[in-house]
Amino acid sequence: MKNSSNRYMAMLLVGIWVSLQSCVKEIQLDLADHTPKIVMNGIISPDSLIEIGITRSFLFNNYASDNNLLGNTSLTLFINGQKREKMQMARMDTITHRDRFDIDYTARISIFRSTVRPKIGDRIRIEASADGFDTAWSEITIPSPPVIHRIDTATFVSLKKIINPVNKDFYYPYDSRYISNLKTEEFYRNLRIRMEVTYDSPAKGHYFSLRLKTMFRPEKESYLYLYSNDDPIFQESYHNSILEDIINDGASTRGVKHLDRLFFSDKRFSNNRYRLDFSISDYYDMQTTTNVGSDPGEGVYDPLLSTVTKILNPPVEAELAVISPELYSYFRMKNHDLNSEPQGFVMFSEPEPTLSNVHNGIGIVGVLSPTKSMIDIPSYPGSRERIPKWK
Repeated sequence: MKNSSNRYMAMLLVGIWVSLQSCVKEIQLDLADHTPKIVMNGIISPDSLIEIGITRSFLFNNYASDNNLLGNTSLTLFINGQKREKMQMARMDTITHRDRFDIDYTARISIFRSTVRPKIGDRIRIEASADGFDTAWSEITIPSPPVIHRIDTATFVSLKKIINPVNKDFYYPYDSRYISNLKTEEFYRNLRIRMEVTYDSPAKGHYFSLRLKTMFRPEKESYLYLYSNDDPIFQESYHNSILEDIINDGASTRGVKHLDRLFFSDKRFSNNRYRLDFSISDYYDMQTTTNVGSDPGEGVYDPLLSTVTKILNPPVEAELAVISPELYSYFRMKNHDLNSEPQGFVMFSEPEPTLSNVHNGIGIVGVLSPTKSMIDIPSYPGSRERIPKWK
């Protein structure tokens, strides 16, 4: 009986193998018939200059650094149906990126800038023309921003880190030369934030993004990782269960692109209102002053090193923005940050299905209409000889 069963399994495996061979099919790609298109990328915000990146599409097997340059390019700006100006080229950016086959390539992008700052409610149309290409255009209206009404905060501690960053460039404020005489707390400090927001619109179907910027260093913006707790509104975004992550080793961030930005829609709003629920960590900063001759009476004074170390609680700026549906879909589909900085202009190659709101071309011209509010961070309650746990 056993031998019969073995023979049956062997015959079954052979049959599966033979059937799989018939599934192989050769596909011919007519690369000679490729027609390049103008690529337009950019984000438009009220009361800000418009910057648009212009390139051309290229075949996926073409990795020359100048393969995307356009000659004799012209961008025309229209506001509310009236021609306002010819946008001027501001600079040429060079970026490096990895394509979907994990191959490095270098591309150059022409950045055009307006001298006009559009207002809320303006209908913006941008037309791009270049020698040998059809005129590409995109049109979008700048919506009114949402409103932040109230922000409540509460500190809670955890024995494990609720977010484990995998970014090697993650900000770490402590200099090991100056903390040898300090004790680190046994737990992590976190701040739970509840933010009541409204968006006045008679219809649903709007999309939003949320970011929190800390004022650690004025010369460099630093965005905090956002922990989405169990708020169901963030199901479209990076989402966590705080109970599970505290029991385990914290939220895994591997493979997640938008750690410092949450996305959501208004489908759960009631009477155009909702109370967001999320948390942040690592919001304290440390400052060490050297060449201090005597104890100033605040911070931790080290007479051997002549230093004073203080734990700072810089405020946090919350940016809540309504974003256009095209921009929201691009964030969700591509997992890239499409903004006015060079690394945001993710190059488009063909053949590949690509989300686009550019007619006769490829790309995303999105809109982001933000409102901002400051969040006060509580003073560090630890003693002079202690520092918050960071790693």
